[in-house]
Amino acid sequence: MSTAVALFVSPVTIAFCRKKSTRLTAVMGGLVTALGVLFTSFATQFHQVFISYGAVLGIGVSMTRDCSTLMVAQYFKRRRELVEIFIVSGSGLGIAVMSFFIKSAIGAIGWRFGLQTVTVTVFMTFFLGTFYRSASLYHPQRRAILHLKNQKRKIKDKNKVDDGPPFIDFGTLKSKTVRILLLSTGLSAFGINTPIFYLAHHVEDEGLEDSVLLLQGYLGLGWVLGCLGFGCLVINNSAECRIARQYLAQVAIFICGLAILALTTLSHSKQGYIFFTWIYGIFCGGYHYTLKVYTYERVRARNFARTWGFVQFSQSIPIALGVPITGYINVEYGGKSGYYFSATCVFLGSLALFLIDCHRRRAHHKHVGVDKNCESEVCPQRRRPSFTAEPEELVVVEPAAAGGGGGPKPELTCISEEGIADMDLPDNILDDLDLIGDCITSCNKVENYLMLSEFENNLIAEMPVIMDRKGRRWSLAKHSEEENASSKPGKWRLIPGAPNRVITVIDEASV
Repeated sequence: MSTAVALFVSPVTIAFCRKKSTRLTAVMGGLVTALGVLFTSFATQFHQVFISYGAVLGIGVSMTRDCSTLMVAQYFKRRRELVEIFIVSGSGLGIAVMSFFIKSAIGAIGWRFGLQTVTVTVFMTFFLGTFYRSASLYHPQRRAILHLKNQKRKIKDKNKVDDGPPFIDFGTLKSKTVRILLLSTGLSAFGINTPIFYLAHHVEDEGLEDSVLLLQGYLGLGWVLGCLGFGCLVINNSAECRIARQYLAQVAIFICGLAILALTTLSHSKQGYIFFTWIYGIFCGGYHYTLKVYTYERVRARNFARTWGFVQFSQSIPIALGVPITGYINVEYGGKSGYYFSATCVFLGSLALFLIDCHRRRAHHKHVGVDKNCESEVCPQRRRPSFTAEPEELVVVEPAAAGGGGGPKPELTCISEEGIADMDLPDNILDDLDLIGDCITSCNKVENYLMLSEFENNLIAEMPVIMDRKGRRWSLAKHSEEENASSKPGKWRLIPGAPNRVITVIDEASV
């Protein structure tokens, strides 16, 4: 119940962090987590454990964990996959270390004082949350951004129009890829975590009490090893041998299902349990890592926090139902027959990811002609701006310096992520955004209201003019109703023959 509650409130926690303060939420989460363990130490009846450990501790864990995810997102863009290796590995270290600590503390000084010792340890998250600092504090244009935000606030107060985003934004659910991903994680959650809850129980029932801590340690270390192994596969992907993150996640889920299926055959075998914990721990850790980085790949940094909240929410109810169902089947039919249900759900979750490939094939339009122009007028390929064109179609030409001298300047390699996300793009842009997201490196806290003329001279930045190989100039411009009555107004597109002028940060932010 504690795990399910922590996942269930994840969208609310992330929305509160985005609306208010991540550091405040982290501090409150550390306090609530410590109070949940403290209340559990004084519990004398079973329903009190449900309330304190199941509900209160679950809410505190959600607040603490989701805040750390948001803080990592603010500071890391290009190296996000590398950082996530250490973030996800923390769960494995927690399984290995805290299992030994909790069992030793409760066994040595009793239930109440042992959990109070755990309370002191967990209370460290309260102090760690106070060190969170927003990445916008280190932005080179922080003073200009604060001024523009104040101007925006004054305009809002004057017009009294609330145009802010909703508390919980469901916009990412418009993507079919995200919905399929939620279906897969929901099905897998019915059974992929059941061995974590029942492993110690089965080992004690079979008379191997001395091996409980050893197996828990192997499980946590296997989790860490899986994160490292799958992380190396993700980071070191080359153009000659590239493994898609979707297929890495599918392989991890499938082997976890095989390991759970093999668990039904183990009985009074210490070596068998050791082999199971290593295999299951490695691929379970790899699955949780690849799930996170694959979600990041599909929706990119701007939409990751909201999408990740829904991914965790999709696992909450399956965990709350799947673990008791497996235990009920084990009791009613004897042995470990409940794991057949768990393994079936895991296999279905792995197969559900193939629906993403089916969706891609259905969304792929037929192309005709030498230039492969799409036949459909609503195809996003026709409405994609110039920075998504293939390298052989467009070249970057630097404008000559004043007076005809000067060497070449650095080419345009990064485009503002916030500017891309605010463009009027198709609804299925989340499916195709990974094609242009590899060069996004902007700060997560940069606002897009750079529209005041008094700051234009300070915020100006030279950007190259984009030309094709025939020497024609291209630039971003907007459709007008008079120019093209058949197209929707307000859509951005590329037009030839634009004047030779420098594109400023004002233009980029306006896009």
